[in-house]
Amino acid sequence: MVNKLRKTLPHVLPPALMDYLRRTMASTYRRGKEIKATPELPEGPSILRNAWEHFNATSDLSKDVLGIPASDRWNAYRERIRRNISSFPTAEAAILFGQSRVEFGNNTPAKDCVHLFDLHAQTLKSEFPHYSDVLDELGDSPYSNPVTLLQVKGRFLSQMYFVHIYYLLQCLTWLPKLDLVCEIGGGYGGLARLWLLNPIHPPQTYVIIDFPEALFFAEVFIRSNFPTTDVDYVTDSKPLDLNFAKKQRFILCPIHHLQALSGLPVDLVVNTGSLQEMSEEWVDFWMSWLRDQSCRYFYSMNYFAQPLGHLAESNNTWSPRLGAEWSTLMMRSNPAYFMQHTTHNFAEIIAEKTGIPAAVSKSELLTRYERARQRVLDGQGLLECMEIFRFGPGEDVAWDLTQRMVELRRIPKEAYYLSELLRKNCSEAFRSRHGEALDKLYSQLRRIRAAGLENRICP
Repeated sequence: MVNKLRKTLPHVLPPALMDYLRRTMASTYRRGKEIKATPELPEGPSILRNAWEHFNATSDLSKDVLGIPASDRWNAYRERIRRNISSFPTAEAAILFGQSRVEFGNNTPAKDCVHLFDLHAQTLKSEFPHYSDVLDELGDSPYSNPVTLLQVKGRFLSQMYFVHIYYLLQCLTWLPKLDLVCEIGGGYGGLARLWLLNPIHPPQTYVIIDFPEALFFAEVFIRSNFPTTDVDYVTDSKPLDLNFAKKQRFILCPIHHLQALSGLPVDLVVNTGSLQEMSEEWVDFWMSWLRDQSCRYFYSMNYFAQPLGHLAESNNTWSPRLGAEWSTLMMRSNPAYFMQHTTHNFAEIIAEKTGIPAAVSKSELLTRYERARQRVLDGQGLLECMEIFRFGPGEDVAWDLTQRMVELRRIPKEAYYLSELLRKNCSEAFRSRHGEALDKLYSQLRRIRAAGLENRICP
């Protein structure tokens, strides 16, 4: 019967459907291999005790970090965590809460996305053929949310693993060996785990900076996966001794104690899906910190050109916005692979800090903008125009770019940033020429933003 079907189906089904069936049947990633439960952690009670002690040590820290309030979204999540943090019976329960009740990433059940795993794997191998062995070697943690996991040949795979491995391989491809990696907003620690396990260039030390509420989950997850590894939790702002820091595989630093990292030479700062959720004030703060901190490279994957009326989790209208001391090595709007995971607009950026503001003349910037202006203002075109803008080509370029964005079917959030900046800082000569039109346009953008979705909080 089976043989008869194999011979008959190609003659009765459309070729495209037959190709799909062949790929599905041949795929390593199929339904039915989902995980039912995570293994027990013998060290679980001691892991929880340590994490609770560290969290309680931060309880007297102010709610507003460094005098800057968090976004409404993250204040809501912090309150949710505080209400539940003392009630976790096991380390496994804490990890499950962190990955399902706090939006640290994509928590899609494996049964709902397993049909995409083969596409993810093949696309990654096509983009990173030099690391295809790494793709077949690494996987998600067995302690992750079991609903999201698929077990294949002894490895655990999830939608979030395919996101994190992309970040890792992109950095390994573009950058030299990195001894000290620092992640702003490390969530539950999933990306940190892959960095330490990667067989190409595992860093000597991995630092996570986050709210104490988020670091609780990162500590539980990291200690669960690396029970014998040195993990230091920063409890004050005294600068860390460099020799001591080099002996730690993980350093967890509450934002309140950021000064403790001031003496560390950071090779790479990573931020993915985090800057986009911060207020304008916090984005400015982190851009200043990147300028002043000893660091060489910066990797960002954050919202860019999101429709102003649908900012979703966003709380700002342009990020990152690096200073002139940074030179961009790579920038891409909506990388093809990443679009397999989202319907939102993103920009991927790798930059190097030269330490010296780029000496680009205004005439050169105007020439670059005129060339860029000949192109369609799609995501990549806008990204390149904003790259020109950050070097200061002048208010006329900002005004022209804003007007072009407003003409698009969906107005990008960056139009709001530029119009607000112009209203605050434009010259008298500019205001006399364009002030009335600028005020009218800004009012229009404010109405669109006010009527839209922003700072989304998931249940």
